[in-house]
Amino acid sequence: MKNTGEIIMKVEIGNNEAGQRLDKFLRKWLKDVPLSGIYKSIRKGDIRVNGRKSKENYSLLKGDVVETKYIISKHKDTKLRRLGSDPLKITYEDRNILLVEKHPGILVHSDGNSKDPTLTDYVLSYLYDRGEYDPQKEITFTPSPCNRLDRNTSGIVIYGKNYDTLKLLNEMIKNRDIKKYYEAVVKGKIKEGIYEGYILKDIKNNMSVVYDVPRKNTKKISMDIKVIQSCGTFSFIELELITGRSHQLRAHLAHLGNPIIGDSKYGISEVNSFFYNKYGLKYQYLYAYKLNFRNCPKHLKYMENKTISESLPPVFRKIKNNLFNKF
Repeated sequence: MKNTGEIIMKVEIGNNEAGQRLDKFLRKWLKDVPLSGIYKSIRKGDIRVNGRKSKENYSLLKGDVVETKYIISKHKDTKLRRLGSDPLKITYEDRNILLVEKHPGILVHSDGNSKDPTLTDYVLSYLYDRGEYDPQKEITFTPSPCNRLDRNTSGIVIYGKNYDTLKLLNEMIKNRDIKKYYEAVVKGKIKEGIYEGYILKDIKNNMSVVYDVPRKNTKKISMDIKVIQSCGTFSFIELELITGRSHQLRAHLAHLGNPIIGDSKYGISEVNSFFYNKYGLKYQYLYAYKLNFRNCPKHLKYMENKTISESLPPVFRKIKNNLFNKF
């Protein structure tokens, strides 16, 4: 938005903005300004750092002052959704990292359709109450999740509490330096080992299809399966997520003929009905229960080789014990 005045907006870079490229910072700070307008203003010198013209790839330092001429953003971030933190179960926490348990039926982030509180809403309220996050004092940073779980999948979600940590955690996940493990009960017997396939997401129907060979627009997926217990009819397994695609584990197991019990999208309706009627199981028996950290950068070196796990929810424990205790 144009203006005939001189300096319109000015901000001092803090800890959670330092280290970002100038252009990436501006895209978050000036959210309603077209990208072309931002780059044009950088080239013309209408956006300056410490009073000097800067390049878009300039790495911001703490204490830098970014100012704009002739351009202003009217974007206002949504106010913090204040919630009680009672439903929030903390698995692990330190000054940089927060691991919380997500319950089935709750979204990690808003999908734009549901008005129900998300896991992130609860996390931000929790951090606000502890004095660790105040949106009024942050310019662009918000503590955010590094991994996603489907709405009806439960287990551990990783949050970065500051910009440096969030960036490093995302890089570690990308490089597979944070190993993620799930527990599940599936139909039938299944062999241990690494399974690969090719997945295609049907965005319109929010379904994924897995193929044994690559097809157009498919992406390669893989998982490592370890059988913990089996009664022949059902198996309790541990899965290491090697690649992370939407619905990957659920769709891949169904493709193999071993759908997860309780999975309304990829499972067997008769099996699901049995577990609902007997145990009240409304969601898939898939739980993100363990994380292992390795090759940690200096900032997170204290996490090196640390394994953090969470125990199964009560209904999952009951089903597991009833199915496999006699075997």
